[in-house]
Amino acid sequence: MMKNILQNAFRNLLKWMGEFYPKNKKSILIGIPNASFYNDNSKYFFEFLTKKNLPDFEIYLLTKNKKLYSSLKDKFGKHLVYAFSIKALMAYFRSKFVLISNGNDDIFPFLPSTKKQIVINMWHGNPIKKIGYLNTKPGEKINLNLNYFLVSSKTERDTIIRAFKNTLHKEQFKIFGIPRNDIFFNQKDKRQRTDKKVKILYLPTFRETSSVEFFPFEDFDKKGLYDFLSKNNLEIIIKPHKKDSTNQRLLNILKENPNVKLKTSENNDLDIQQMLLDCDILLTDYSSVYFDFLLLDRPIIYLPYDFEEYKNARGFLYDDFEEIICGDKVFTQKDFIESIQNNLENPAKDELRRKAITERFHQHNDGLASERLFNFIKNHS
Repeated sequence: MMKNILQNAFRNLLKWMGEFYPKNKKSILIGIPNASFYNDNSKYFFEFLTKKNLPDFEIYLLTKNKKLYSSLKDKFGKHLVYAFSIKALMAYFRSKFVLISNGNDDIFPFLPSTKKQIVINMWHGNPIKKIGYLNTKPGEKINLNLNYFLVSSKTERDTIIRAFKNTLHKEQFKIFGIPRNDIFFNQKDKRQRTDKKVKILYLPTFRETSSVEFFPFEDFDKKGLYDFLSKNNLEIIIKPHKKDSTNQRLLNILKENPNVKLKTSENNDLDIQQMLLDCDILLTDYSSVYFDFLLLDRPIIYLPYDFEEYKNARGFLYDDFEEIICGDKVFTQKDFIESIQNNLENPAKDELRRKAITERFHQHNDGLASERLFNFIKNHS
């Protein structure tokens, strides 16, 4: 408790000091998630900027993760700053633009100043689960501390405004799309494939009150699944939340089944966008990752096995779950196998539905989100 009080006091002191320091209108400070994880929109926009060769701009990526700093410093040199250093302090003081993907802790130990800086939250996903004031305790306050908010559509904008009880206004939202999704257009033909297996990416959502039940079928048959995958040259790649990576049911399924693989990372540095790009079918439940995957126009299969329980525990931002999904819902292994077979034989079977949902949740479908964001920054510098 005392540590948090002291940290907040120190951060507010630095923020106050920074408001007296002249800003460079062409200086951009980018924070990564929790100042520790090199992923999401922060990674993609930062790499977009460094590849553009912008001699007039100062571009900084901040991290408090020493191991990450050491691994990236040779590649990015002067652009990389370690959070607890004089260089980071000066980058923070000088930067007119501060970009984050989650919240204030992306630039820890600093705080963005919406008075002297232009703070842009690139966000981390088109939400489907309740967020903001729809997922807080009575009386709890949320400090967003931003000037602009990146979204992919008017639908997403209006949903977030509702979730934060109108503390954000329409003019603060920029419907540019999000930088991490540019990879789906710029590298569409560059899958990192080492074999000819059909890849199914299994991305279950995190549950606060329970563990994920992997392959949640009453008729689950491990050998039957193994035989089906082997016969059809299929591979299921599971990326669970860190909390679920030691789930005993999951470990039992993985045992002696080479066609079901686990992807985990201690540093949370797996590139989910690259994994989406590399797969042929997405398997999920309530994860908003499928909104990103829509841009690839590939099959999606849903496993909403605990829908009512999840709805009561966390809740959804949309009253009708059916209204926003575009693929088979499966509840048995028999249906699961049939769905995979049908999607492989006819990957366009849900194409019209996918197109309709894509148009609703993605105003732009062109891979130019980073370009639009940079043009916005240029016009304000």
